[in-house]
Amino acid sequence: MPRSAARERPTTEPPGGDIQVIARVVALLDCLDPDHTTLDTATTARVLGVGRSTAHRYLASLEKGGLLRRTDPTTYELGPVLARLGTLALSRLGVLEAARPIMRELVAEIRNTVVLSVWGGRAPVIAAVVPDTSRITTISVEIGRSLPPDAAQSRVFAAYLPTGRRVTRRRTADPAVQEVDGLLTARHTYEGGGFKTVAVPVLTADGEIVAALAAVGLSFYMPDEQDDALAARLVAASRRITVEH
Repeated sequence: MPRSAARERPTTEPPGGDIQVIARVVALLDCLDPDHTTLDTATTARVLGVGRSTAHRYLASLEKGGLLRRTDPTTYELGPVLARLGTLALSRLGVLEAARPIMRELVAEIRNTVVLSVWGGRAPVIAAVVPDTSRITTISVEIGRSLPPDAAQSRVFAAYLPTGRRVTRRRTADPAVQEVDGLLTARHTYEGGGFKTVAVPVLTADGEIVAALAAVGLSFYMPDEQDDALAARLVAASRRITVEH
């Protein structure tokens, strides 16, 4: 797992047990980003400059505290405590409070799960989820999850960041991004074709993007020929959020 030299070693640490532990935990968590979503024993030992047994104890302690979650015997990802704290931080953005009732109405209308993502500094992060429970199969989306570059929400942010205005060049370069009712929207079908996402931006009155609103569901319930109609419903909902924000 490649790392820059600055991230290969922990930050300067003052002497002292508890403070040193905090500095080391921060150094470890700073290694996580959308391209590197897990930590393993070897990486932890290298970043902290400790042996593998000490690295394993750090990871096990972080798992016990809920900061990490083990995915296999030597690999860990963000745990429920960090996801909850991240969501609390994101909830301070007024857009979440304004979006939730509109998201619930939209789920009842389109019968698909609706999610809201905000910019996490390097990638969109899932901040709110309203699942559709009207069908036998329910789509589950994890709050606090960073999205990959090919996700529909990521494509929407790419079309509006960093200036907060429409970027025509990016729109024409990405066939997944199209204009619907004056807003750039994106759609993405995941590998294998089983799942699909259609996303639209949530903009301020000045045209700056503050979030991405998306419908997520089985491709069977989101046929391609209905994409434009679905995107139009999402656009209408996103504009309601903008007005109330």
